[in-house]
Amino acid sequence: MNMSTIIGYIDRIWSRHSKIIVCIFVIIASTLAFWLRMQQYFNVINSGIGIVYPEAKLDELDTFINYWIVNYLDSHGFLSWGSLTSSNPTTCLFWFPSCRSISTSELPGHIYTIYILYQMVKPLGVDLWDLMAIIPPLLSAISVIFVALIVYEVTKSGLGSIVAAFSYALLFISRQVAGFTVKYTFGICVAPIAIWLHIKALKSNNLLLYIVSGLFYAYTASVWTGIGLTAIPLYITLLFLPLVADLSKKESFSRYTMGLGIESIIPPIIMWFMASYHGGRTVLVIAFVVAYAIYLYGAMLQKYFGRKRGSKYYAISIGIVILVGIVFLGILRAYPELIDKISRVIPIAGKILLGIGIRPSGVAETVAEYQPLTQLPETMVLLLLLLIFIKIPIAIYQFIKIHDIYVLSLVIWAFFSWFAAYNTSYFIDYADIALVTIVGLSTGHLLQFSKPTITKLGKIVRIKMSFTQVITLLLAVAIAIPSLWISYGESPIYKSSYTMIARAEGSVDPTTVWLDTLNYIRRNTSPNSLIISWWDYGYWLSVIGNRSTVADGATINGTRIHILAKFFTENINSSLKYLRELGACRKDETYIVIFSPIDLYVDVNSSTIYFSPTISPLGFGDMPKFLSAIVYLATGISASSGNYTILYNDPTGQFNIRGNDWMIVGSMLINNYYWATSFVGLNLNSEKALNATMPRLFLWTAFETLKRLYPTYEIYAIPSVIVYDNQGRLVPWPISIYGGILTADRVNQTMYSIAYVGLSQPIRLGGSPESSVEIYRYILIAVLRLNKTVLESICI
Repeated sequence: MNMSTIIGYIDRIWSRHSKIIVCIFVIIASTLAFWLRMQQYFNVINSGIGIVYPEAKLDELDTFINYWIVNYLDSHGFLSWGSLTSSNPTTCLFWFPSCRSISTSELPGHIYTIYILYQMVKPLGVDLWDLMAIIPPLLSAISVIFVALIVYEVTKSGLGSIVAAFSYALLFISRQVAGFTVKYTFGICVAPIAIWLHIKALKSNNLLLYIVSGLFYAYTASVWTGIGLTAIPLYITLLFLPLVADLSKKESFSRYTMGLGIESIIPPIIMWFMASYHGGRTVLVIAFVVAYAIYLYGAMLQKYFGRKRGSKYYAISIGIVILVGIVFLGILRAYPELIDKISRVIPIAGKILLGIGIRPSGVAETVAEYQPLTQLPETMVLLLLLLIFIKIPIAIYQFIKIHDIYVLSLVIWAFFSWFAAYNTSYFIDYADIALVTIVGLSTGHLLQFSKPTITKLGKIVRIKMSFTQVITLLLAVAIAIPSLWISYGESPIYKSSYTMIARAEGSVDPTTVWLDTLNYIRRNTSPNSLIISWWDYGYWLSVIGNRSTVADGATINGTRIHILAKFFTENINSSLKYLRELGACRKDETYIVIFSPIDLYVDVNSSTIYFSPTISPLGFGDMPKFLSAIVYLATGISASSGNYTILYNDPTGQFNIRGNDWMIVGSMLINNYYWATSFVGLNLNSEKALNATMPRLFLWTAFETLKRLYPTYEIYAIPSVIVYDNQGRLVPWPISIYGGILTADRVNQTMYSIAYVGLSQPIRLGGSPESSVEIYRYILIAVLRLNKTVLESICI
C-alpha cells in the first residue's frame, strides 16, 4: 500500500466522520484540562492538610469571601443577598468599623452560580468546600470546548479546533486550578462562550440567538468586571459592520439593527441594576451604548447616501475617531496626572486604566499582579508573533476581500488582551485564552488553504498540492507543534501546586502555619475582637478566623488602607492614635497580626544565631511588602528613594552595602562590568525603620520566639542571611552583618504581648555537619495582643 493510498483512505475516513473524531478529541482535551487542574486538590488532600483543615482546599484570598457569602445565602435564603449591607452587623467582619456593604460592592453572578450548584449537590452530601474546589477545573473543561467551537465556527477546521483544545488543556492557567473560585475564574470561562454566541448570532442573523447572546453578555458582566475585554468582538462588529454590510437595503438594515440592538442593549440595562457598575465602572455600561450608536450612525449614512457614499463617509469618520482615540491615549500615558482631573468628571476604575497602560497612584500601584510585565513569557511572545505575522495579515485580507468581520474582531480582541496583559500582569490568564484561540485560528486557516486536491480513479489515488500549499502546510505544522510544546512545558506545574493558604503564600513546601494560626484565633480570642493586619490576609482572618478585620482583599477603601499603612510605618508610640480610628475602642480585644519568614544562620560551635527578616532574595509576606508598598502608601515616597550612605565597602572593590532611612542594599560587581543587587534588607541602623510599628513588633516577636527555641544561643538580627553571589547563585553568606547587627534590647516594647506565634517546621536551606553551620527558614506569624492598660488609655 503506497502513501497516496494511505492518504486517500485517511481522507475518506475524515470526510465521513470528521465531526465525530473532532468531538472525541475535544472531549479528551476537556477531560485532560479538568484532571490537570484537579491535581492541586489531590495534593492538599493527600498531604493530610485538607483532611484536618477543609478550608485548605480553597486557593488564594478572594475565594473565602465567596464561600462566606454563599454560606450566608444558604443559611438565610435565596433573597438574602439584599440584606448584606453595611447596616447588617454580620458584615462587620469585613472593613470594621464602617462594615462592608457586600450587596453593592460584589457582583452577584458568580455567587448565585455557586449557590445554585450547591443547592443541587448538597442533598448528595457534597460539602461547600469541596464544591468550590472543583468548580475551577469544571469551568476550565467548559472553556476548552468553547475555544474549540470558536475556532471551528470561524475556520471550519477540525484539526485547528483540536490544536486549540489541547493547547488550552495543557497550558497552566493559575485561575483555573482547583480551589481558585473567584470572579476572574468565571470571567475566563464565560469569555469564549460569549464570543462564540456572538459569532453564531451574527452569522445566522437570527433574532433568538441575538437575544441569547445579549443575555449571556449580561451574565458575563455579572460574574466579572472584565466584560470590557470580552465584549470587544461585539464592539468591533458594531464599528466595522457598516463598512462591509449593505445596510441601504431595508431587510438587511432591519435585521442587523434590531438584532445587534437587542444584543447591545440587554447587557447595559441589566448592568445598570448592579451597583458594581456605578461610579468608576459606568464607562463599561456606556461602552455598549456608544458602540451601538456608532453603528446606527454608519447605518443611517448608508440609508440616506446609499451604500457606496455612506460607507465612504463612515470610513472617514471612524478613521478620525480611531486616530483621536490613539492620540488621546498617548497623551494620558505620557501625562498620567491628567487622569486625576478627568476622573473628577468621569470616574474610571483603576483596573481599566491599568489595562490600557495608565498607572493611577494609590493601592493599585503597589499590588504585584497589577504591575506591568518586565519580561514577556513565552506565551505572550508567541501570541504577539502570531498576530503580527499570521493573523493580522489574514484578517485584513479577508476583511477587504470577502468582508469577513469574524476574524478581524477576534484578532483585535486578542491584541487588546495581549496589550492589557503587557500593561498589567493580572490579565495574563485572560491573554492565554486569546493565545489558544489565535493558535487554533492560525492553524485552521492555514490547513484549510493547504488542503490538497485528491482525485480517485478506481483504486488509484492522486494527490495534488502546489508549492504554496506545501509551504502553508509546513507553516501550520510549525505553529501547531511549538504551541502544543509550550503548553506541555507548563503542565507539570499543576502536579506540584498547593493552595496559597496550605503553603503560607510564598513557601515551596506545604505548611499548616497559617491554618494553625487562624484556628487559634477562632478558638482562643474573644468573638468581640478586632484583628489588624495588612489587607492581603483580611479574608482569611474574617472568614476562617471569624473575627472582624479593618481591611481585606477588596481594597474598596483606599483611605482606610492609607491609615493602616500609616499605623504600621509610624513610630510604635505615636501610631497608637490610629487604633481609635480603626475601631479598637469598640472591641473587647485588639490583635496585631504580622507574617513573614525568617532565615537563620546557626553556628553550632560558637552557639550563635544570626537571623534576618527575609526581604530579598526569597522574601514574601509582610516585611517585603513593608518596603515595597506600605511605606509608599503611608508617606507617598518609595522606601527605595532618598539619599543612600555607604555602610560598607569590600577591600577588593567587588562588594558594597548602601543604606537609606528604611532599607539597605548589598551590591555585587559582576565580571568587573556592572553592579547587581545581592540582597535587600531592613536598615537595622536606622531608628526610623526600627521604631516603625510593623518591623519593631515583628523583630521583637522573632527574638522572643528564637530565645525559647534556642535558649543557650546568642541571637542577633542582620539584614539578610541569603544573598546572591557574583555568579548569580543563592548562597548563605552573612556578609550583611556589615550593614548592621541588632540585639534584642533595641526592639523591646511593652505595649503588646504575644498571644500566639504560628511557626512552621524549620526548612533546611543549607549547611553541613562538617562546617558546624546550618541554615534554616521558619515561617513566622505573630499574633500580638494590645495590652489592656494601653487600650484603656487610648479609649478614654
